[in-house]
Amino acid sequence: MAEWQRRFWSTTASGYVALVTRMISGLVMFRLMFQHFSEAEFGFWALLWSLFGYGILLDFGFGFTAQKAVAEKTATGDREGLSRLLATIFWTFVGMAGLLLTVFLLIRGPFLARMGVHAEDHPEFAQAYTVFFIGLAFMFPLGLFPEILRGLQRIDIANWFGTLSTVLNFGFLGWGLHAGWSLPCLMAVSVVSSAFPNLIAAFYSLRRLEGVSFSPRWFEWRSVKAQMGFSIAAYLITFSNMLMGKSDQLVLSLTIGVAFVAVYQAGFKASEMLGLFSSQLQQVLSPAAASLHALGDKEGLRRLLLSSSRLVFLLVTPCYLLAAVYLEPLIRLLTGLEAVPRETWLVGQALLFATFSSQLTSGSSKRVLMMCGDERQLLFISLVDAAINLVLSIILAFKLGVLGVALGTFFPTVLVGWLWIVPLTVRRLELRWTTYLSHHLQGTVAPLAAFTAVLLLLRFAYPLPEDGGLIGLGWRGLVCMVPLLFLGRGVIRQMARA
Repeated sequence: MAEWQRRFWSTTASGYVALVTRMISGLVMFRLMFQHFSEAEFGFWALLWSLFGYGILLDFGFGFTAQKAVAEKTATGDREGLSRLLATIFWTFVGMAGLLLTVFLLIRGPFLARMGVHAEDHPEFAQAYTVFFIGLAFMFPLGLFPEILRGLQRIDIANWFGTLSTVLNFGFLGWGLHAGWSLPCLMAVSVVSSAFPNLIAAFYSLRRLEGVSFSPRWFEWRSVKAQMGFSIAAYLITFSNMLMGKSDQLVLSLTIGVAFVAVYQAGFKASEMLGLFSSQLQQVLSPAAASLHALGDKEGLRRLLLSSSRLVFLLVTPCYLLAAVYLEPLIRLLTGLEAVPRETWLVGQALLFATFSSQLTSGSSKRVLMMCGDERQLLFISLVDAAINLVLSIILAFKLGVLGVALGTFFPTVLVGWLWIVPLTVRRLELRWTTYLSHHLQGTVAPLAAFTAVLLLLRFAYPLPEDGGLIGLGWRGLVCMVPLLFLGRGVIRQMARA
């Protein structure tokens, strides 16, 4: 049995635990900070951590390159080549971290002045700023090690320690807020707990990579130059995905007004949740595909893609149907709105289907193809998709308002997925269309039919009351999923022995 098969369910389970823990703790901590911080402190905290979120763009695709290289070179036994590549990336990140820290410390005064920090808050905010960027500089090179863990196909370890970090961060921050700790103290706690999973990943990676050295003497830029094409492609794909994810709010603000962003965001939340749920099923695919590709195992790649794609079809389809049928109460639950405007509901339906379609067509395919030498083709597709998305959203925003922006995402996502990504996948893995389609239907038709029948029965025989809330949605979803999981248990078991 392949490594990815042995680790599939532990990786998936740990991913869902980490996701749920982050979501719950994030919601509670948001409220606690809102209550205990002043408006200036809350805004300053949110601003700094939003900068941390953009840190993903600073690795220029080298993190993804490290993941791919670890999976390939451990499969082929090239320890010396791996030492050169990883040492070069690590010490490059160390140098970049030192440079960034120097720059941000030099601009601390102008930055605080530009943010409108009052004189009485300046000393405390300046200390918090310094703590944050020292921590960021420390975490940046360590961020390489979770990618190495992914390449070693031990994503479950990264997930479990990420969950522990979230719990520790929540506990200490909650304690500190109630005890009235200063802003720099709270920032130090948050930075240290955020760095904890990376330190554990470094410890585990160094133990598992026997014969691999991170010594500066292995620094050799040529080893990275050989991977530069892949790194740049991975970086630009990440950037284009961020552009598509963030551009709709900017388009709304510049075309019909910033006030309409709230209408869009309310409808967007359900699709965001569906995407987060789906991605947990696909964590193992990239390193597994890289390893199989390095070994030249085309049949293994086909099994990996078909099995994972069918599992996504079986488990994501009912989640989409539940969300689509109960979208209005779901939006009320997620946002706290008492009444959901018709336009918000339509936006939610359009984005929900776009996310569902994307997971079926691209979720598994892109992760596999990216590791099989198709990164340039995927980059071209991503850039075309992003460009059409942006242009169409702007045009339709003037004609249809908020719904037009959602449709600007809907049409290119659906069409590019079914007319471009799927044909590329079938052709690249040398699959017949009949094989591709029939494999998705094997073992899934009966479970999905039973699920749909129960869902329709509940929808019309036991309609959700206005005050149904979480409990009402929860038991209906559970009742629908029971027959699906029972009838589809064969497909679920087969994933671990694909």
